[in-house]
Order: sequence, then structure tokens, then C-alpha cells
Amino acid sequence: MEDDKLIEAIEQIRRDQYKPWRYILFTFLNGIAQGVGIALGTTLVLGIVIYILTVILSKLVNFPVLGYYFGEIAKMVELYVKQAPRVR
Repeated sequence: MEDDKLIEAIEQIRRDQYKPWRYILFTFLNGIAQGVGIALGTTLVLGIVIYILTVILSKLVNFPVLGYYFGEIAKMVELYVKQAPRVR
């Protein structure tokens, strides 16, 4: 008895009961809005994370020990580039 009343109330609330194209259109627009929201949110969050990591890493490179190792790696790469045979 209560289930029938609940089903009847839901059917009365649903405005697109006799207009399936309206339901399809609004469902489609809802999907587009969710997709755009996820894309923008992900872009914003990843941009902030990458910015913070860049700031942190730029501070780490100024350490004397790490700066020395990065300098040595740069020298090794330059030496390799000068000595490597040229590919035609």
C-alpha cells in the first residue's frame, strides 16, 4: 500500500514522463556539464600541484650538495654530446 503511494508520488513528480526526448536532452546536457567540470577541476588541481612541486624543487637545487651533483651530471652530458659520433 505504501509502496504504491510512493510510486504514484514519484510518477507525479517526474515531469518528463510523457516526453522522453526532453529526458534524453537534459541527461545529455548533464553529462556534458559533468565532463567539463571534471576536466576543469583536474586541470586546476594538477596545475597547483605542479606549481608547488616546481617551487619545492627549485629550492632543493640551491642546496650545495645537490647543486654539485646536478653540475656533475650536466658536465657528463656535455662531454658525451661532444664525444658522441654524429648520426647522419
